[in-house]
Amino acid sequence: MKQLLPFLIILSFIITTSCSQKEDSQKPKENVALVGNDTLQLPSPKNLKATIRLTTQAREGVKNWSFYKDLSAAVDSLPPINTLGKLRLKLIDIDALYVNLEQAEEDLAPVTPEAVKTKAVNARLVAIETKAKVLQNSAQLNTPVAEDISKKIGELYNAYQDLNLQLNELFDTSFKDLLEEIKQENEQAASEKADEQTPN
Repeated sequence: MKQLLPFLIILSFIITTSCSQKEDSQKPKENVALVGNDTLQLPSPKNLKATIRLTTQAREGVKNWSFYKDLSAAVDSLPPINTLGKLRLKLIDIDALYVNLEQAEEDLAPVTPEAVKTKAVNARLVAIETKAKVLQNSAQLNTPVAEDISKKIGELYNAYQDLNLQLNELFDTSFKDLLEEIKQENEQAASEKADEQTPN
């Protein structure tokens, strides 16, 4: 029995080292596959909506919203991307934007203007984040499909156009709304003036 114990220890040591060497040799192969996929050519998305630019009022409303500016720059640069490697880098940037936004909100730092803190705008932001994550998942597959990724780039771009449309609607003041605001301001000013003239 004493002679068998050293033999078993040596045998278990050999098996352990050979298994760890096998795991180490497999890791670079995965990286090689990812690097090879980075040169995958992506066709231009065919499902893009027309570009929706912000109106003057909407631009004024979001001028101090740095998150929107960064998101706008990132999403506007998506359609001309033609390789999977460039897309992956851009998606990392978009993901970092949302992580920073969530972190700032947790720290109670005001990063989103009060004027755009509506359910409709928030829904559009969530839709963009969801489309970005779906696209990122497709881009990280071992065997990515270029046409599928291209379609998802279009969906992300279209979700961003929906955000622009929502911001335009949010800041668009129709003539009827403008008249209603003026009427309310006049009524408020008249009541304040009446209160001042009333003797105490």
